[in-house]
Amino acid sequence: MTLACWITSVRFILAPLIYWQLTKGTKAGIIAALGLLLLAGLSDVLDGKVARARNEVTELGKTLDPLSDKITIFTVLIALAIRWKLPLILAVVYFIKELFQVLAGVYLLRKYKQLIAANQWGKSSTVIFFLGIGTFFINKWFGILVIIIALLISIYALYTYYLAYQKDLRQSVSKRD
Repeated sequence: MTLACWITSVRFILAPLIYWQLTKGTKAGIIAALGLLLLAGLSDVLDGKVARARNEVTELGKTLDPLSDKITIFTVLIALAIRWKLPLILAVVYFIKELFQVLAGVYLLRKYKQLIAANQWGKSSTVIFFLGIGTFFINKWFGILVIIIALLISIYALYTYYLAYQKDLRQSVSKRD
């Protein structure tokens, strides 16, 4: 496993720690959770830079990176819904959208032996989710608005992945003809 994949793996460990700190409901828990969330965000930036700098971009990394983001964000949204009154519907919509995307990705990988690469819409939504979560503790309603915007961008990203899949499928069919 590459160094970049190890860095990505840190987020799988941080997600339950962030959840635990957020559900404690204390000021110290919030501060610890935000620190861990910042660390998760920095690891997300760092793993990509390391992979490109060391020429270690791998299929495993392309799979683990977005999966670790999804798990981290969903875990935080659930903690915020349970303890901090974030509307649960936001976590539910996020979960359904991500479950659909992961299952579609598994299908494409099995059937066509390829993944649709992450694009700027998906990456942007992740950054905006992290910002929205941090903002939630400064101003709850503005934080919710930012999280809703991130969710909408995330849904749009799913649509762009569908378009990319359609384009790749048309190109592979035309190459066979």
